[in-house]
Amino acid sequence: MKMNGTILWVLVFFASWTHAEIVTLRGGAIIDAPLLKRDNDQIVVDIGHSALTIPMAQVLDIRKHDSEANTTQSGTSADQIYSTKPLKWETTEEAARIFSPAVILVRSPGGLGSGFFVNDEGYLITNFHVIRGQKRMSVTRFERKGPVLNRVIYEDVDIVATDPFHDLAVLKVKPKDKHDSFTSVVLSANKKATFGESVFVIGNPLGLERSITKGVLSQVARNFSGSLYLQVDASVNPGNSGGPLFNERGQVIGVINMGIPTMQGLNFAIPIRHVKFLLENLDAYTYDQSNPESGYVYPDPPPRFMKNIKE
Repeated sequence: MKMNGTILWVLVFFASWTHAEIVTLRGGAIIDAPLLKRDNDQIVVDIGHSALTIPMAQVLDIRKHDSEANTTQSGTSADQIYSTKPLKWETTEEAARIFSPAVILVRSPGGLGSGFFVNDEGYLITNFHVIRGQKRMSVTRFERKGPVLNRVIYEDVDIVATDPFHDLAVLKVKPKDKHDSFTSVVLSANKKATFGESVFVIGNPLGLERSITKGVLSQVARNFSGSLYLQVDASVNPGNSGGPLFNERGQVIGVINMGIPTMQGLNFAIPIRHVKFLLENLDAYTYDQSNPESGYVYPDPPPRFMKNIKE
């Protein structure tokens, strides 16, 4: 009896200084309680009068309170413009269902592409080549209400920042009203993508909205002209450009930007680290309305046959 009392005292003492987490379970239940133990098989949370053991298979997400966000890797320290957190889903289908509303269609006079929201304020990522030279465009997002899929079209779209070198652009759509909300993706943290891991793509190939394809990560560092890309065998086509590349846990690990149309299974994505760097340094990449290519130009070097100018 004394031993049991000692153990209980230790648990209570431990819980008194353990920070509380918000645990989301399959089915939608949420537990707001201190986390006493966590391993690959289960977690143990303190619910006050006792400790509750939950199998990891029933856990969708574990996150800190907003007041503790500065101790976790959850977005940037400035504006929390994007989020990174652990995710684990049992099936690709489940992850695709959760995050497909975050994937959008970008349409301009020059063509169409894909993109994805990175926060609930309307900031989104797409490829620079999707909006190159364009000043007017629209964004279509998709929301399901019961059996009906609604298309919500936004004509008020701003180009926030561009990174032509990495073929990235940040857009922002203006909400239609105060009830308008955006589903956003979760970006992969600093964990390096794994050769051979399962991936899936959501996008709009040839305008076929919300198409999903699945494959594996064929190479984690394919060099083209000094830049490294993720190589995937998941099928992509024109219109997928700017769309997210997900790992099997539902985190975005890259941005689809090119493929080889005459070959099968040779498609490439921009690593997510370039997206995070762009979002963390928006001021440095701010779009210049007077220069649609924005950011910088490369002056041509003088011809080799030019003679030195003498005084």
